[in-house]
Amino acid sequence: EQLVTGHRVTVREKVVAGKNLQIGTLCDLQGHCSFGDYVRLHSNVHIGQHSKIGKFVWIFPYVVLTNDPHPPSDTMLGVTIKDFAAIATMSVLLPGTVIEEGCLVGASSSVKGNTEAHCIYVGNPAKNVGSTSRIKLENGQPAYPWTTHFKRGYPKDITDQWTELR
Repeated sequence: EQLVTGHRVTVREKVVAGKNLQIGTLCDLQGHCSFGDYVRLHSNVHIGQHSKIGKFVWIFPYVVLTNDPHPPSDTMLGVTIKDFAAIATMSVLLPGTVIEEGCLVGASSSVKGNTEAHCIYVGNPAKNVGSTSRIKLENGQPAYPWTTHFKRGYPKDITDQWTELR
């Protein structure tokens, strides 16, 4: 329902998409993967088979979700990204990685394994550098969870639910 795509997008077989999935130009969804409601994929994102993306997830340009732990092989370990997570540009999520709810993965990071909810992961290899709550906007207000201040493109009934969750 309400799928939006850029140019030259590849969506392979057995992709299950929630409401309002937005797929940027040159994205590659390799099939056998699922997306929750209101997921945003910017340009040039690669989603490997068997990945599971939760609701309200942001994935920025040039992010790669891999799935083969010993390429080439027949083993496929999809990446899981839980609700409200944000993956910054040029990051790589290795096979079987689980990004917990509300996590922020910094730009150019390489993540392997399981993360903790509402934490920041940066570097190669990525390390937990603290809670997302410590990141502030220019006005001093918390930047995360991002739902406290960012509502553009989301229906009012959805953003009202975010307010009720706080």
